[in-house]
Amino acid sequence: MTGCKLIVHADDLGLSEKVNEGIVRAHLEGIVTSSSLMANGAAFEHAVRLIRSTPTLDVGVHLTLTGEAPVSTPADIPSLLNQDGHFNDHANAFVKRYLLRKISLEAIRKELDAQICKTMDHGIAISHLDGHQHIHMLPGIRRIVGELAKQYAIPSIRYPRERPHPYMLLERHGIGRLVQLLALNTFCTIARTADAQRPDTFVGFFFGGNLTEENLIKVLKHLPSNGICELMCHPGLQDADSRYKHWGYPWERELDALTSQNVKTLLQRRGVELIPYSALAH
Repeated sequence: MTGCKLIVHADDLGLSEKVNEGIVRAHLEGIVTSSSLMANGAAFEHAVRLIRSTPTLDVGVHLTLTGEAPVSTPADIPSLLNQDGHFNDHANAFVKRYLLRKISLEAIRKELDAQICKTMDHGIAISHLDGHQHIHMLPGIRRIVGELAKQYAIPSIRYPRERPHPYMLLERHGIGRLVQLLALNTFCTIARTADAQRPDTFVGFFFGGNLTEENLIKVLKHLPSNGICELMCHPGLQDADSRYKHWGYPWERELDALTSQNVKTLLQRRGVELIPYSALAH
């Protein structure tokens, strides 16, 4: 038995209508307790409507500096944008430019502030902040995120440090993903995190974008014996027209996993209590 409390968190709310619908279904029919909204997502307004009709879904802001268009006026944040007026497509390109000091911290602050304000202006009660592709944990950016959280009385910030497990070595591409996990863990370790509340542990990065039922059960069998843990996931509905097909995410398979009776039974048998992010503030 375990005394673990588990936040099951669906990323990318607002990315597309199919992702939005999958997240809501994973909450209403499955184990998802929280999500985070992309203020600059193409389906932001659709997500807001779903949030308003699903008051039990806990919502944060999915701070996004890659892959999308900005909320801010482009002329105010030129160092964040490419020639098309969008952010860099992937975190790797962003990190490289950021570490070379080609991106202005003031531009980052302005854009993240705009994303939080847009979410609040739509009447969303924000329980926490996290970052698309975990950009929020980079040195300097994490400090800004902490300051914005304090400014807007947002109590919690994701801390995506996942403990390595031996089973990870047996997975296809496991070594490469472990290297990425350890790099993220390094940023987490050096970041100042005492400025906000956070779960005690985090899981889901290693299988990020591939949390099938089989993989989800592996993760759940290795949950800590106590404390509060966050599980990151990416449910959605199949979308043949998605402009994110190159990600290779099996969104619908994750939805199936998160609504699986086998998964629900395992959590019940292990005595895991499902809680939202907002529970950290109480």
